[in-house]
Amino acid sequence: LGLHAKHQLGTPVPSSLCGGSLKDSLGPVTEVGFNALSNRLGYAMTNTQTLTERQRPAGTNNLFVAWETLTHANNPA
Repeated sequence: LGLHAKHQLGTPVPSSLCGGSLKDSLGPVTEVGFNALSNRLGYAMTNTQTLTERQRPAGTNNLFVAWETLTHANNPA
């Protein structure tokens, strides 16, 4: 999650990863993982936090992800 967030935030992609070019983005899917790893387990995830907060409030990807900010942001349970 952190690797994807870092590159989505603008860190250059090395040529060994996808030929050095990313074509897609994570979309509104970081909230659940960030909450579990950072808020619940205490891992420092600065890139993921920056990306997650930048995307808030997360909407839907019209597939199976919907309203993760509402259901997971800073949720300790």
